[in-house]
Amino acid sequence: MGPLERLVSLGNGGTPHEVRRVLDSELQTWTTSPRKATMFLSTLAQKKFPDLALNVVDTMRATAVEVNSIHISAVVGAAARSARWTLALWLLQSPELLADPNVFAWNAGISACEAGKEWERALLLFESMPAAGIEPDKVSRNAAISACKSGSNWQLAVNLLRSFDSADVISFGAAITACEKCGMWEEALSLAESMQARRISLDLVCYNAMMSACQKGQQWQCTLGLLFRMPLARLSPDVVSFNAAITACEQGSQWQLALSILATMPASRISPDLMTFNAMISACASSAQWELALSTLREASIQYMPDTISFSAAITALEKGCQWEMALNILRRMPEASAEPNLVSFNAAISACEKGWQWEHAMQIFGRLPDLNLTPDLITYNATVAACEKGAQWLLAMDLLFKMYLGRQLPDDISFNSATIACEKAGAWQATLDILELMLKVQILPDAVFAGSATSAFRAALGPAKAMILLRSLRPFWQRCNARGPQSKALATSSGVIAISKPAGVTTEDLVEALQEQCQPHGSLRIVSRLDHPTSGVLPLAVGIEGSMEANWLRAQFAGRLVSKEYLCLCEGAPFGARGTINAPLLTKEVDGVSRSEVSESFGREAVTEYAVLKRYNVRAPRNCPEEYEAMLLSVKPLTGRTHQIRVHLASVGRPLAGDLTYGRKHRSILNCPRLFLHCCRIQLMDINDEVFSAEATLPSELMDVLEALQPFRVG
Repeated sequence: MGPLERLVSLGNGGTPHEVRRVLDSELQTWTTSPRKATMFLSTLAQKKFPDLALNVVDTMRATAVEVNSIHISAVVGAAARSARWTLALWLLQSPELLADPNVFAWNAGISACEAGKEWERALLLFESMPAAGIEPDKVSRNAAISACKSGSNWQLAVNLLRSFDSADVISFGAAITACEKCGMWEEALSLAESMQARRISLDLVCYNAMMSACQKGQQWQCTLGLLFRMPLARLSPDVVSFNAAITACEQGSQWQLALSILATMPASRISPDLMTFNAMISACASSAQWELALSTLREASIQYMPDTISFSAAITALEKGCQWEMALNILRRMPEASAEPNLVSFNAAISACEKGWQWEHAMQIFGRLPDLNLTPDLITYNATVAACEKGAQWLLAMDLLFKMYLGRQLPDDISFNSATIACEKAGAWQATLDILELMLKVQILPDAVFAGSATSAFRAALGPAKAMILLRSLRPFWQRCNARGPQSKALATSSGVIAISKPAGVTTEDLVEALQEQCQPHGSLRIVSRLDHPTSGVLPLAVGIEGSMEANWLRAQFAGRLVSKEYLCLCEGAPFGARGTINAPLLTKEVDGVSRSEVSESFGREAVTEYAVLKRYNVRAPRNCPEEYEAMLLSVKPLTGRTHQIRVHLASVGRPLAGDLTYGRKHRSILNCPRLFLHCCRIQLMDINDEVFSAEATLPSELMDVLEALQPFRVG
């Protein structure tokens, strides 16, 4: 065994003493032949032995053997292959690399950060290359895009790609994959069109990423179209391609197509893997093809050990096919097959029992969950309550309903309606009043299903007159719902602009669409600025067609930061000073089609928020919070218009908004807040006649109620 083989045999556990003993006969030759040292280090890098490679470098230094930037680059490469990003960053600061910057070392460092899920550090390295005297090459650029892919930041990946003059298929593939991870299928296809425009041929990686993006975007026809186009591009689909296609068929309830695709795999010399079979079983489940699902499970068992996903999908198929006995048999078999049932498995089994009118079995399964450290979710409770309703077990249904409430798993309208129907069947009219009280506590509006069941129970027990009294008592709630609907009054009007009062719980787009007919005398309405779904307050709209002077005039004022907006919000945390400014750049990401923002000094866009404390309230501090803790009513003026700016800025300094389920605290002190406490109270801009236009909206009653329930203790 030669020195290199003996060195490799040490692995990452080799000590400096062992390394020195192995290399004693080699070190003298390395003085005259540095390339030999490079060969040793490169081999260790390929074997993913960064610690051993570092020991070799330390031994070289200790014996006065020259260490150069190429040697250090090899060690950085070993760190990259092992996802040791901290080691890679430390090595990039070595004297050898500082004296002789090496693009290969920096590229490896970027790759190490990417592999270690440190995408922001990877981009920082990329941006720092020119300052270190290194010109980024194609590998650097591709590694930077791949880092964005790892961080699921498709916007940055696309922006980087567009900034590169010489993007290749690897660059595009990484950007398309970044879009795929976020389900941005339209952007992925747009990048593919750009490739074709540049005459860059799409490879298998690009096609698979596009198919996965379309599948995640519920575009099953588009996914299959890409599969069928691959042979025209002289590409052979692999198992990843087929799996994406079969999964897309599941989403489109196209089990026949999924079956035909599975049947074509042998002709393409592709063997289905467990993921293929799982996708096929799920496709059968989506169409209630339980017999085919079971035969596919048996076929998968011949080649593989079915996992939790396999069995859960089969139970779901049986549940949809109303085969509760077989569903329970598979659930019992799972531990024997070394597949631990999860909540999905149990939920499907409980639903199967509910459809089979087997409330006893549903309750037995529900009772097993705590022993397995599984917490029931809304699906679990609703299926179990529905099973009790079918079994006329109204007391059990009520017990489950209150367990949900006490366990902080809020019931929904399905939970309440099932329990109410169970009470109706048993003639338990008193219990319906308890259900109504609980519904109002969790702020769920009684609907026609609840009203029908409740009044039916009252009619059977107390007669039509009492039933009508109950029904009339529900009318104010429905009337209040109408008031919260998309109807909205005009707060102010002027030349080319109208300001309306937007209620919480409706999107700007839906509100404007609903108002078009109501506001017809004012002309066509155009959105120039938005308020988030949970935010209420003043919403200015342009009166004019798309592209009109009115629309452009107002949008330009918003873009140029010439519009003054003031919000009222309630936050909680350590006491603020009377006034202040939060200046923190914000980065917005799209994850599964939902926008979220976060503070990012490196990659965020400028965001500035001014605030003033209007009133302070005494509230109890949650655990692990500072002793000085209070609620504060703030007047807030965003000087920039970033997504969720006020919410993220205040949360970032430890003062989240009351009712903020996205950026707020898990444990809140202000429990009676029914929604996000954020209201645009005032706006000022210029109309097309250069006249000052201002509009104000008072705080809605549900937010006023929150303030009235708090105890003020000093004025700010």
